[in-house]
Amino acid sequence: MSGGLLATPAPLPKVQRTDGGEMTGAQCLGSLTSIFDVAGQIRATLIELQAQARMANARAD
Repeated sequence: MSGGLLATPAPLPKVQRTDGGEMTGAQCLGSLTSIFDVAGQIRATLIELQAQARMANARAD
């Protein structure tokens, strides 16, 4: 596959930690929420690409 066709991946959020390197429950929840947001963006991009591929295939037939 051509490198020009590849989308730049969404950057993963940094995991929140205290200065001591530990994670509180609130920081864990915030980090997980951020990760799920990125996963949702990736899913939405995949669905859009699948729709574009279907349209291109329909035109080719």
